[in-house]
Amino acid sequence: MGRRRKKQKITAEFVENNEAKSENIKDFNIIDQKTVDISINDDENGMVYTQENRELSSRESSPVSALSMRGKINVVELSDFDVADDSEGIGILTDNEEKYESQEELNEKIYESQTRKKSEKNEVLDSFVVSRFDPSSSNVVCYKEKDDNFDLCLIAMKRGESIRFQGSALVASIYGDAVIMGYRLCGVSFEDASESLQIDLNSSVVFHPVFSPKTHSLLAIESVEIQKTTHKISHPEMIACSTTKSVINKLLSNIDLSKGGYDTILALQGISWCGIQGVENVASCFNNIFSGDLAKNEKKDDESKKSKYDFFNIKGFYPIFEAAPGMTALKIPHSWENSVNQLVADILDFTLPPISITSGHKNVGKSTFSRYLVNNLLNVCPKVAYIESDVGQSEFTPCGLVSLNILDSPIFGPPFTHIQQPYRSYFIGHNSPRDDPDYYLECLRELITVYRRDIACGPEYGMYGDEQIRIPLIINTHGWSKGMGYDLYLHIISFAKPTHIFQFYSATITNKNLPPLPEYIVSPNDQEPPKVSFIETIDTPGPSNKYSASDRRILSLFSYFYSTSAMAIKQENVKWWAFDQPLVRRVPWCLDWRKGLTKGIFMLSGEVPLSQLLYALNGSIVGLIGDIDNSCTIEQVDEEMNESKEEGSQIIPNYFPCPDFSPPSPTECTCLGLAIIRSIDPTSHTFHILTPLPSMVLFKTNTIVKGTLELPVWLMLDHTKNSSLGVHGIQWKRAPYMSIESGGGVGNAAQKIRRNIKRRGQKSNK
Repeated sequence: MGRRRKKQKITAEFVENNEAKSENIKDFNIIDQKTVDISINDDENGMVYTQENRELSSRESSPVSALSMRGKINVVELSDFDVADDSEGIGILTDNEEKYESQEELNEKIYESQTRKKSEKNEVLDSFVVSRFDPSSSNVVCYKEKDDNFDLCLIAMKRGESIRFQGSALVASIYGDAVIMGYRLCGVSFEDASESLQIDLNSSVVFHPVFSPKTHSLLAIESVEIQKTTHKISHPEMIACSTTKSVINKLLSNIDLSKGGYDTILALQGISWCGIQGVENVASCFNNIFSGDLAKNEKKDDESKKSKYDFFNIKGFYPIFEAAPGMTALKIPHSWENSVNQLVADILDFTLPPISITSGHKNVGKSTFSRYLVNNLLNVCPKVAYIESDVGQSEFTPCGLVSLNILDSPIFGPPFTHIQQPYRSYFIGHNSPRDDPDYYLECLRELITVYRRDIACGPEYGMYGDEQIRIPLIINTHGWSKGMGYDLYLHIISFAKPTHIFQFYSATITNKNLPPLPEYIVSPNDQEPPKVSFIETIDTPGPSNKYSASDRRILSLFSYFYSTSAMAIKQENVKWWAFDQPLVRRVPWCLDWRKGLTKGIFMLSGEVPLSQLLYALNGSIVGLIGDIDNSCTIEQVDEEMNESKEEGSQIIPNYFPCPDFSPPSPTECTCLGLAIIRSIDPTSHTFHILTPLPSMVLFKTNTIVKGTLELPVWLMLDHTKNSSLGVHGIQWKRAPYMSIESGGGVGNAAQKIRRNIKRRGQKSNK
């Protein structure tokens, strides 16, 4: 008999007080009234300026008084999430050290650790990750002057050479063409490149941000043959200033193009100022996903020999010159190239823009293929529409949303590096559509309708008035391919009516293949049949197995809640992510549910009684919902707020529990974004929320929807301080919602469904 292993679990519990009644709602997190409110004013760049010593009563008549900011929280008197008293049993962290029940359990931990280390040693190295480029003083020229805010180098490459790297950088093509993840970077034109290699200071040098963390397959920059096209598509990114172009011209004088036989010259700049590397400090499991120590290891091997990494002077950019454990290269199969090239060739043959659907089992490469497809389409189209239907692994939003996005720039990086505000989105509230499949399909049907009405044939985005402008649509489906999941997939095809279907297929792993499409889809009677292309699956044994789907969802939540307004407009030399300031130190917004939540609160799962509503909302992730039609004037907003105020001060907001009430209609509402309810002040009828959304978007909020999205423990901690001392000056014993000790009794933790247990008929006979 094998030994029975026990695992010590670290849990984050939201404890409900089942004995609480509606008459003692006043005990909810009453905020110290000495806290001073501050108003907010956004400038044109989205920067926030505050003005202190503003009382709450002075904003009662303001049209935006339902949403204000809270400042100067007294952390000595209040805990992290503003719980005024621990006596109600909200939850405490009683100990900061792991305890083992017996010596046998301790031995089990040691055995698991040794097994893990042994498996890491036996990990197969990916030789494809090594760059096909030999740096030297003749093909790599760097800017030598000392300037912490400016680092730049030029890299001269021959056709077929490629640089695979870990980290991040800004990349621009100065001469020749280069390809990154299917997108072609075209160089700046020259009058006579053979004699004088200089760029015109009036020309536009476009830099693209490229992110290549170890959580996903590493990207490569490859020199390719120049493609002479009559129609060149330009996409808005970061335009180099005159100073940068002058420095590039100085460095170009050190490169002999004719003697070296170079086909491509790239300009690289550091992008460490964006702040994405700070995600490594938030959670220990994401250490060194951007910052590599490859150069240090090579220098230790041979101190006398100049390291290849010394030729590059870009902070945060680490080219790979030898294989290492945990690193995997992104290899594009030939079936991907052939299928995508066929779609690109078919674009001009369609009267309307084509609609493509990517389908397959989970962990086969659907999201990677969709990014590759988007980048190839942007080579010939000014914009691409993208519908994300995978609520568990969303591409441009955090999990729990389905969204329609309009893309006008290539995608160079995993999802958490390009979170953006969608054109239209809906809050599903779960990591899977299984909880409410009807509402899930209703939202997707509305997104496709919006695309056909506003984008494919609309005057702003589509073909209206210009036959050369085509905005194709890509629909990325979920990876739930069994039972109800496959039925949902067929429903999506039926009302999307795609022109192309890309279906993943594996000749070796047959259990990851989808069933054959039914006849009514392959040969419909009322339309032209779609072109079905079978493409290879990706079975990567590297970092894809190290970081689970749950880890990647956490990364997207990190990126979303720590993002700044500068990321939306891609402002240069300004932080796009503010990981240096933990969420427990952020000043929350104040949302008055009497004035701001005119349409109430929806609960998508669980039968939560009215007396427990505020307990369920406190410390949770919610969706902020607003009306699609935002044409109301300030006078109308004032009138609605005055009417809601005259109705009386309600202790509990309007509540619409599930399943008695349907979620907000997708034809009338849209999801503005996500927020964390940091605390609740029932005396002033206020939710204190944390969200990266700007004020102009927050003022449209009229509904809050709560699903089953879990708040990661890492977002509740202060990662900038020693965790053994507590959280933001609060001792562990007073930290709410957290405990490292396993509880006792039935119902002490959320039930986890085991999906790795096979039925008797599914077991193989041995």
